[in-house]
Amino acid sequence: MWKIRPRGGKGRILVGHGLDHDLDRLQLEYPSSMIRDTAKYPPLMKTSKLSNSLKYLTQAYLGYDVHVGIQDPYEDCVATMRLYTRMRYQKHKIEAYPLAADAHNRSNQVAWRQNEFERMSPDEMLSISRSDYYCWCLDSLA
Repeated sequence: MWKIRPRGGKGRILVGHGLDHDLDRLQLEYPSSMIRDTAKYPPLMKTSKLSNSLKYLTQAYLGYDVHVGIQDPYEDCVATMRLYTRMRYQKHKIEAYPLAADAHNRSNQVAWRQNEFERMSPDEMLSISRSDYYCWCLDSLA
């Protein structure tokens, strides 16, 4: 298994659709924090947490068809980058508090707080809820 390591400078974000399969076939490992997979990005997934096809995402979010005739890898790359760019530049309120996905915030729901959670109303629990995914709009701030 090969590991991708930067030789100095900044690491590169790897963008694709269904990258697990591609990286597995190439026998490569890439830091998960640097992967932007349109098949696994929660806002682009079905409510059942299954991924949508690239063909569907391109039609729904970009308004054109891919895979008309033969499947073209270049066309797939362009569509995936357009999806990523569109999601990256979405305008919405950025929360002032840390995300649940942040490493230092992952273990804040320890067992000793269970009683506290059981006494909370649904509205109180919603008010302390945090997003569990990294929003791609934060890539544009880096």
